[in-house]
Amino acid sequence: NNIELKNKNRNGILLTTEHMMKEKLNTLTHTMWSLYNFIPPKTVQPAHRHNSVAIDLCVDIDEESSNKGLIYTLMGKKLDKNNQILNPIKMIWKKHHSFVTPPGWWHSHHNESDTIAYVFPVQDAGLHTHMETLDISFT
Repeated sequence: NNIELKNKNRNGILLTTEHMMKEKLNTLTHTMWSLYNFIPPKTVQPAHRHNSVAIDLCVDIDEESSNKGLIYTLMGKKLDKNNQILNPIKMIWKKHHSFVTPPGWWHSHHNESDTIAYVFPVQDAGLHTHMETLDISFT
């Protein structure tokens, strides 16, 4: 159901191993976390933050939508009283390009296009999860 997908902060396949699942970490290793994530059309994945640094690879998006700036991430250090990112930096997604989300920064993913956008974030969240310092927050 597309309505359910639009209400989720993440949609995708979390990469993990049986060993990590037994440890209840659900990460790829004790240091690395990764997710093959997709953002449905006309969807915003709400702002969230975490202490891990993220490197996001834009795996597959409609290049016409990219050229028009319809698929992007907003990021910044603080939220306003309406949970919107204050003075955000706008990272327009480009196919096969990547961007970095600094640790502790609020960020939201936006897909204003008519097609699904795929992104592959890799983070040191495995380390933070293992050390119990991830401190992930959602709006």
